[in-house]
Amino acid sequence: MAPSSKSERGGPGGKRGPAGAASGSSAGSGSRGRRDHVVRQLDRVKISGQLSPRLFRKLPPRVCVSLKSIVDEDFLCAGHIFLGFSKCGRYVLSYTSSSGDDDFSFYIYHLYWWEFNVHSKLKLVRQVRLFQDEEIYSDLYLTVCEWPSDTSKVIVFGFNTRSATGLMVNMMMMSDENHRDIYVSAVAVPPPRHCPSCRDVALAHPGPGPRHCLRHGFLLHTKFQVVYPFPTFQPAFQLRKDQVVLLNTSYSLVACAVAVHAAGDSSPSQLLYSHRHPPPCPPRRVLAQAEEPGGAGGGQREVGGAQRRGGGAAGGPPLSPAVAKAKEFVADIFRRAQGAAGGAPGGGPEEEDEDEDDASDTTFRCDPPGPASPPVHPAAPRGGGSALGEPPPGPPRAPPAPPAPPEPGYVNYTKLRFVLEPGEPQDEYEDDKISLPFVVTDLRGRSLKPLRDRATAQGQYLTVEQLTLDFEYVINEVIRNDAAWSRQFCSFSDYDIVILEVCPETNQVIINIGLLLLAFPSPDEEGQLRPKTYHTSLKVAWDLNSGTFVTVGVGDLTEVKGQTSGSVWSSYRKGCVDTVMRWLVPESPGRVVNRMTNEALHKGCSLKVLADNERYTWIVL
Repeated sequence: MAPSSKSERGGPGGKRGPAGAASGSSAGSGSRGRRDHVVRQLDRVKISGQLSPRLFRKLPPRVCVSLKSIVDEDFLCAGHIFLGFSKCGRYVLSYTSSSGDDDFSFYIYHLYWWEFNVHSKLKLVRQVRLFQDEEIYSDLYLTVCEWPSDTSKVIVFGFNTRSATGLMVNMMMMSDENHRDIYVSAVAVPPPRHCPSCRDVALAHPGPGPRHCLRHGFLLHTKFQVVYPFPTFQPAFQLRKDQVVLLNTSYSLVACAVAVHAAGDSSPSQLLYSHRHPPPCPPRRVLAQAEEPGGAGGGQREVGGAQRRGGGAAGGPPLSPAVAKAKEFVADIFRRAQGAAGGAPGGGPEEEDEDEDDASDTTFRCDPPGPASPPVHPAAPRGGGSALGEPPPGPPRAPPAPPAPPEPGYVNYTKLRFVLEPGEPQDEYEDDKISLPFVVTDLRGRSLKPLRDRATAQGQYLTVEQLTLDFEYVINEVIRNDAAWSRQFCSFSDYDIVILEVCPETNQVIINIGLLLLAFPSPDEEGQLRPKTYHTSLKVAWDLNSGTFVTVGVGDLTEVKGQTSGSVWSSYRKGCVDTVMRWLVPESPGRVVNRMTNEALHKGCSLKVLADNERYTWIVL
């Protein structure tokens, strides 16, 4: 720019001042312009709620730190791959992978926490081994995630890549390109500088025992295999509910909750399946009730789904004299009432269920689902007067609540508890309800002790819950009950599941099931007698409180003409992304899932910076 222009901007009236003054004035004017630009941008943030990433594309040098200046050269030579900042900004995370020199060696992964201080070198505070003793035969894509508000642990996902160098190993292990191994580790985060519980554990175990409390000293590992089309990894949805991770195993969706509780903690210790359905036949408090027509004299009644004799509980203990006398008294009243009111033919005594603990004239009975008969007071047939010296009836009772629907048979839920003591490996569990096998250890890899038989924990205990939704069961039920084309349906050949939304407040998970199926053409297509291949989608809402699902929508059948399955799934997932983007509501910074990956490494490049965007600090690599 010409000097005259500088002079015109330099002072009032366009008078040219000394060179230094002109330069300083120009710099000051430029700074004011930049400041005005920043202020305008920040004003726009107030309106739009979004901060443009272009605004702070370059940070001033005082907030940029070189990695080489804060990490010893030995660690860099050891192959540390730095991933990024923790959500709190206290730590920087890195990992290492090591294997032997031949193609038959397995990879071993370690995760590291480094305490960050902008004015000093990184301080190593924790090192743990990931994926406990798994035989990992290829390099993994790693993703380290933190929940929106749960800062006590991180979760690490790894999936293998079928590289050419590992092809021989893959063949020997009877594996192929249609399968992919998924490894998951949940790792406790290092404690703050002063954790009273960690201090108590260290004092109680002065030797080589645990040095951290359970909240800051556990590891959980699991592994499963997925098939083509490989499920997408969606941390923004799969970890949206604190302490819960949704795992898509290709055959089922498993909600796994991992949480540490203290004995006597008032917070709920159950994160999943918390609102179970009541029993299908809840006991109803009723007075002696007339026998249903057709049931009189039958001598049997279905109680809770089982046939019970009216004379007493099968195999039960004999009645006490007081209970027997009270029941005979009630039965006598009822016989008299039936005679006065012209009871049912053959009106035998009412069959009573025994209840040893209640000697009153009230019985407890569990009736099969159906319309309930109103309670009948013994004095009612007598015109409201007292019967055999009985006091007059009190105020009318409220009608009993209708029985809840029976609990669905497809609900699969398990819950196990562990304490920070050495125990047996979890291989002893033979519970077929456990969808994903897992191992729980301390930081040194020693299995934790499970609490069996509802034992009471004296201190901290870890709960591991699993709630499972079986995809093929859902597909069959939705088609049978809700699809307009159900009569055309023959069979389905493949499916792909994408999570569309998760609401942590209501515990609702919205999933979209893409489906390839065989079906007969519609009746409108004359001459078409053979089934064709179609594609459609089923939208389902799964409730993590009850384990039940409901159908949200069923798509039309779209004929697949000359498309490969790869192109069908690619188009389907693109449609799911478009749907998610239409529904997307931006989250506040404190509610996002923090995500760090080694994706750049697998692309043959490196990250430029590790950015802590909350505190505007960069580590330049």
